[in-house]
Amino acid sequence: MLTRSIQFLVFFALFPILLLAQSWAEKTLSELTLDQKIGQLFMPPACPLREEDHRRDWAVLVEKHHIGNAILKHSDPLTQIKFLNDLQSGSNIPLLIAADAEWGLAMRMKQTIAFPKNQTLGAMGDLDLIFQVGAEIGRQAKQVGIHLNLAPVADVNTNPANPVIGMRAFGEDPIQVAACVAAMVRGMQSAGILTCAKHFPGHGDTSVDSHHALPLVPHARDRLETVEFVPFRRAIQEGVDAIMSAHLLVPAIDSERPSTLSFACLTGILREELGFGGLIVSDALNMKALADTPEEIAVGAFQAGCDLLLYGDHFDPNIDKILKEDVPRAWKALKRQFEDGTLSEERLNGSVAKILRAKERLGLHLTTKLSEEGIAASLHSEEAVRLKKRLFKEAVVLRGDPSSLLPKKTAYLIIGGPDEMSKAFSAVFSAAPDLDLAERIRLSDQLKDFDAVAIAVHQFGPRERNYGFSPDCIDLIRSLPKSILCLFGTPYALSLFSHPGPLLIGFENDPDAQEAVLSILQRQNVLLDLLRN
Repeated sequence: MLTRSIQFLVFFALFPILLLAQSWAEKTLSELTLDQKIGQLFMPPACPLREEDHRRDWAVLVEKHHIGNAILKHSDPLTQIKFLNDLQSGSNIPLLIAADAEWGLAMRMKQTIAFPKNQTLGAMGDLDLIFQVGAEIGRQAKQVGIHLNLAPVADVNTNPANPVIGMRAFGEDPIQVAACVAAMVRGMQSAGILTCAKHFPGHGDTSVDSHHALPLVPHARDRLETVEFVPFRRAIQEGVDAIMSAHLLVPAIDSERPSTLSFACLTGILREELGFGGLIVSDALNMKALADTPEEIAVGAFQAGCDLLLYGDHFDPNIDKILKEDVPRAWKALKRQFEDGTLSEERLNGSVAKILRAKERLGLHLTTKLSEEGIAASLHSEEAVRLKKRLFKEAVVLRGDPSSLLPKKTAYLIIGGPDEMSKAFSAVFSAAPDLDLAERIRLSDQLKDFDAVAIAVHQFGPRERNYGFSPDCIDLIRSLPKSILCLFGTPYALSLFSHPGPLLIGFENDPDAQEAVLSILQRQNVLLDLLRN
């Protein structure tokens, strides 16, 4: 009895010190009301380029529903900095700001650099350079107020017909994808931002876009273990901060509920089996793959194991609906179920603690103020520009020997995308792909004096529309056997062309990719006499 009395005396003597030793996250959590805790779960879209009514909608969300996070959409650097400074100043608790910057800020932001997409980086295969681009993306993201990059994509794109992943994935080999994911995670984290591997349990082998419908992944569990899960396991080993769920029906895991709403998937596998202790972020809960009401979806995602309930869109009416209807309805539904005991407040405290600890780790409790000074020059630094050029240069794939054609005179035929061509690639015919190029070439007879033709093919559309190329264009490419094919788009398009001659793959319709391909042609001593109309 005396011993217990002494323990109480010691505790009360140390109580002020213990309070001082509390972290900001712990102290803040202990002071939050139920309403405020629920608000910390939500991550709605914020669009800095929208008008004042959008800002008012956000002010209402922060004041009435205590929203604690945002995902950025349409923006430019200066507008975003001003918007976020205003948004943060209106919130008692700093907001965690996320963005999709898979290949850099340009994925969502004007006036910024677009680095190569993951398919290009995966083909390059240089893990040190992937680390460097991750670090540069992280540096730029931090400067414009982004704390959590919803990247890298960890899907293994084993299905060339995949309508939503494609060039966003590092490749088709799970070991190679895992190595690239790890390098990108390390790079971005070195710049002081949080990372998010997506889309668990694996969106790579789907033929349906989950923005529009619910994809089915029919594979057995052993296949998931050896392919889809591999990059996520590696990301967890590397200390990835968050993992995003996918809206998929995977019967081997759960035959009734999509992954985002599946306890078996997010808690049973991701938390318990794979040992992930970070933030689980839902993919956008307003996507059409989820057919329930906003109330049912939000409650289901939380019950499954999500910590952050994300909503996103690119169209103003849909964004307005999310802010004015979906999020308030979901927030109220969660509150009702916490109040009546259907949902556990202990579980809520666990999620909110993770979110607050992430904010504390980023130093957001100290300051969220962003500086506009020198932002344009910093986002287009010489180092960043050089890195981008080097990445495209290292990524070019050369098959065959262009110099084997030994042309004395080479014509350049450019198909697709004339607005984005570099000056180096002047067109024989610069016309949109839907024009009858083949007939024009046959009638003009302008190629008869040339020893070879270099065909620059610029990807111009999705796979379901033959990457933007008409049957006439495809026939033309097939009809020129003595040609060098320069492909500025996904290699999946090669299934259309069946080109037997030399091939240069630049992967993307980017001026730096074009310059990289041109430099190889020059090194191969191919004469670059350009034929014009």
